[in-house]
Amino acid sequence: MREVVSSREIFSICVRLVYGQNLNHLNSFVRRTIMSKRLIFLTSFVLVLALAGTNVALGDMWEGYIVEASDDTEELDPSGTPEAGSGDLEFPYEDPGMGDKQLVAIRWQGVGVPKGAAILDAWIELTVDEIEDALHVSVIIEGELNPDPPTFDESAPSEIANRQPRTTAQAIYEPEHWDTVGDKKQTSNIAAVIQEIVNQDGWASGNALVLIIRDNPASPSQGNRTADAYGGGETNRPFLHIEYTLGNAAGPSPADGAIDVSRDVVLSWTPGVSAAPVNGHKVYFSENFNDVNDGIGGITQSDSSYTPGRLDFGTTYYWRVDEDSGPPDNMLFEGDVWSFTTELLAYPVENVTVTASSAGQADLGPENTVNGSGLDDNDLHSAEATDMWFSDNEPLGAWIEYEFDKVYKVHEMWVWNSNQMVELFVGYGFKDVTIEYSANGTDYTTLGTTHQFAQAPGADGYAHNTTIDFGGAAAKYVRLTANSNWGDILPQYGLSEVRFFYIPVNATQPYPDSGATGVDVDVILGWRAGREAATHDVYLNTDEQAVIDDTAPVATVTETGHGPLALDLDTTHYWKVNEVNEAETPSTWKSAIWSFTTTDHLVVDDFESYNDLDPPDPESHRIFEAWIDGFGIPTNGALVGNDLPPYTEQTIVYSGKQSMPFFYSNTDGAASSEAELTLTPAQNWTEAQVRTLAVHFHGAEGNTGQLYVKINSTMVPYDGQASNLALTGWQAWNIDLASSGASLQNVTKLAIGIDGNGASGTLYVDDIRLYARGREFITPSVPDDSRLIGHWTFDGDLQDSSGKGNHGTAGASADFVAGKVGSNALNFRSADFVVIDGVVDDITSTDMTINMWIKTTQSDEGQLAAANDSASAHPFMLGIQTGIPYVNDGSDTQFPPAINDDQWHMLTYVRSGNTGHIYVDGLQRGTYSSGFSLDTVTRWSIGQEWDAAGTISPSDFYSGAVDDARFYNYSLSDAEVAWLTGRTEPFDKPF
Repeated sequence: MREVVSSREIFSICVRLVYGQNLNHLNSFVRRTIMSKRLIFLTSFVLVLALAGTNVALGDMWEGYIVEASDDTEELDPSGTPEAGSGDLEFPYEDPGMGDKQLVAIRWQGVGVPKGAAILDAWIELTVDEIEDALHVSVIIEGELNPDPPTFDESAPSEIANRQPRTTAQAIYEPEHWDTVGDKKQTSNIAAVIQEIVNQDGWASGNALVLIIRDNPASPSQGNRTADAYGGGETNRPFLHIEYTLGNAAGPSPADGAIDVSRDVVLSWTPGVSAAPVNGHKVYFSENFNDVNDGIGGITQSDSSYTPGRLDFGTTYYWRVDEDSGPPDNMLFEGDVWSFTTELLAYPVENVTVTASSAGQADLGPENTVNGSGLDDNDLHSAEATDMWFSDNEPLGAWIEYEFDKVYKVHEMWVWNSNQMVELFVGYGFKDVTIEYSANGTDYTTLGTTHQFAQAPGADGYAHNTTIDFGGAAAKYVRLTANSNWGDILPQYGLSEVRFFYIPVNATQPYPDSGATGVDVDVILGWRAGREAATHDVYLNTDEQAVIDDTAPVATVTETGHGPLALDLDTTHYWKVNEVNEAETPSTWKSAIWSFTTTDHLVVDDFESYNDLDPPDPESHRIFEAWIDGFGIPTNGALVGNDLPPYTEQTIVYSGKQSMPFFYSNTDGAASSEAELTLTPAQNWTEAQVRTLAVHFHGAEGNTGQLYVKINSTMVPYDGQASNLALTGWQAWNIDLASSGASLQNVTKLAIGIDGNGASGTLYVDDIRLYARGREFITPSVPDDSRLIGHWTFDGDLQDSSGKGNHGTAGASADFVAGKVGSNALNFRSADFVVIDGVVDDITSTDMTINMWIKTTQSDEGQLAAANDSASAHPFMLGIQTGIPYVNDGSDTQFPPAINDDQWHMLTYVRSGNTGHIYVDGLQRGTYSSGFSLDTVTRWSIGQEWDAAGTISPSDFYSGAVDDARFYNYSLSDAEVAWLTGRTEPFDKPF
């Protein structure tokens, strides 16, 4: 239980008690407050408010747990190896010891915060799952900048790393030692992160959001913290709390607390919904916090942006915006005080390498002058000799040379001279020094004349006392040659530390991030301008060398953006920005080479935008009002959407959360069934190298008829087997657009229909996409049955028909029901299972296949096939969790969506080398990196897994029917898996 409740939270809850609003949230609050003396104060306060009848416009609150296993995930960083589905979330390492850094991502669904809300407070509550060390932990919490991110593909490498872009706002969370399992721990305030998420175009109340936890590179963690994941139990799952108001200004840009902000910044914010259109904003801006906090001065304006003029370098500014509703209420919503710090005049050069004429001994090398050794947090240097560079005997003078990672416009150099305890007596420090610099390491220029470096005091706490102005020289190499030292006694020389500062004249901070994938083909490129740039030359090409050599096409722009572009799908592009100012020397500064890869498809309709809101709600977007069906049209037998909310299908989905249910009946005068979508604006399906229209559909038993699509008015019949409409799995129909006969440059209508007199059934449609790839087919082929090591048809018994004699033994009294293949299937109830230990000796490698038909409504965890060793450890389990197929191969990996719809599904596991593959209904759901060994396995079972050494202690029972279970001693191909579903004709290979 939380020990502190903010007055704001109590006040807002009291107001809602008075006005009867948001009772679900109120109940949650009361549950979390009950048994506390705070409730006495709360009740009294409510009574006072009720008697006073105060009309108060205050904040609101949303809070909730994650709701499914695919709402959290982990992966190693930077390898991207997934660690998904485990019962806990470790950060920032998978295991204690700083050896396996990882990312943690958590997704909350149905976040009921309206767009434009001002976030007052927000935090994550985590439940302690394990007690780790008490060492320092510092992590960054940031958000995925996506207005409605999908669930995690927990088997996909780099699933979290590829969740780009991220919020610019970040929160630092430094948890103390977690010393009690079950304790509830709140993170630091993440309001700024949530604010940036809910300000996005496309955000709407009820959307999902993703938060990502990673190590803080500015303060690397030595320790670890372990919290419960989804599997930790209903009240132990990650919990998100958000307080917000709709009246306040929100979404400051730059974000609150931002650093390194341009001196020419334009301040902007999301206006409160009640702000008057004329003079509805009052802006306070100052270097003085108190002036802003106390509301001194201020400028009243109508625009939701403010230009303060050119600001000073390295200065923190404070600002706030008060929103005024205007007449007749004239309600004032006082804003929070925000701050930002402007860019520095110059920045330290990082990644400096160094060589020298000599070193007196191994631990006195020149690297000590750039590695920070001997410096404290205040940049004061020690007098310890091993923290410095000290030369050997150099009768002709010593030299030391610094090399940067690229050419910089060098502003100045700071020098900490040799600071040994004997410095004032012997004087090893550089005195008269020649400074040379070069851009290429060959041609050197002398900086001014001889420079004299100040002598160090020979004591701890030494601040640098020599600053050399480079005047913006372009340099990659800097050489210091000592012509004398301060003692002029011994021919040895030394330096403690040298630091270089540069003016940032190169373009930086590219958008998209370099290496980004899934980038829109109409992306607008962005970057942070280099200082002094007058124009920007943007080089963009698929040939990296052409970009490097400046031979790629170039666009010269005056703003820090280029686009929207018109790029090809699934293509890697390289780009850079040369900053140009002919009045400067040199006149051009080149950026690094950046890259991004465009998305492999365009979305025609993914069915995720539809909702259940009824008119006249302005947000209403019901699926049957977009896909116009045959309602009220006797000749059209199609109906789109369910009769009652949810109107979309939310269980049988190909990806995301929704698909389109399409009910058809070509009877009673209906010659066909068709639903039509109007595309606004019209689409050009010849752009971006589009070649293929992909329609994903899911059939149902008994479906009949001829499937077709219409592009504008051109009908394209489905060319697969008509019986595919009756298959209860997701299939792809990939349509070659060039041969469709349709006009593709101005597509305004897309229809899906079923022809055929008397045809009827139910079809589900999802993810209508455009691809640049050509159509490919899978031709089913017969598996090699000589490599079957177990085949249990369950046609009235548990006998193995493979010829290996690996007959099953009933662990309980499972009975037989009507089957999918043959006459019967085995029906597993609460404690039924089948022992198949005989396959142990026949599995001779990790290349193997497990295949079975299942039919279930089970929502908890159940094992379909499990391997155990003599100590009851389970190196491998195949089963379902919350209805979703999953594999445990050291940790849980799920392959959504769920299949617990009481329909027959064929579930297949294939291990090939170190890769595991999961198929549902003959179609691959995903892969993962597999590392289990079967060397110690002594038991195999169907329907459960053993949970205690040396005893019969079954657990995690599967509930449902199983038919035609097969074990193969090799890896089946896609074509062989397809054959097991009953398919014999070629069909489209999904992209």
